[in-house]
Amino acid sequence: MLERTEMQQVFPTPLWIVDLKPEAARAMNTRLMAEIGKLATPRPPVPKGTNWQTDPVIHKLPQFADFVSLVETAARGALRSLRLEKYQMFVTGCWANINPPGGVNSSHTHPNNFLSGVYYVSIPQGADRIEFLDPRPQASVMMPQPEEFNLLNGNSVTIEAKDGRLVLFPGWLVHQVPVNASASERVSIAFNLMFRQFGETAAAPLWKGRIPITLPK
Repeated sequence: MLERTEMQQVFPTPLWIVDLKPEAARAMNTRLMAEIGKLATPRPPVPKGTNWQTDPVIHKLPQFADFVSLVETAARGALRSLRLEKYQMFVTGCWANINPPGGVNSSHTHPNNFLSGVYYVSIPQGADRIEFLDPRPQASVMMPQPEEFNLLNGNSVTIEAKDGRLVLFPGWLVHQVPVNASASERVSIAFNLMFRQFGETAAAPLWKGRIPITLPK
């Protein structure tokens, strides 16, 4: 008979969720809402079913320096868990999002960045989700109806969005934001991160050939 049965999960996709302490979240979000409000005045028209975004340069504005510091701290923690802390990262783009009632963000990725993320500034009930889609193209070839969906048989994962929460994920991971079903605006800040001097450090080959080569000095 059977001696042992073991199940292993291979090739996991990491998501990092960072929650600020309530008092810290309230203080930061009050400041962020004020600064985003200034950037959004006067507010351009927003077509129904879409959203309003700033240019992806707010990480270069001094009034967002504390927020950028939070992002960099979260990124360092992610790199530690991946055993990549020797590489320095920097924010390549950062922008504020305002989703009005009915607003939506369709599925997309963030090319040319190792990590991407979003921080939630003001999230009403009914607009409190972000969804990540299964990146394995073969996984949807056969999907029998399970008795209950879980991480092993589903093709999407939904994460709760709430004030003071930062979600960090690989830039290649497909994600989307469902329709804002509330009567209030949904305010968040998205960002991307990449390695400094990528070609000289992180992109170096991970293997060695069988014939050693001595490079000239």
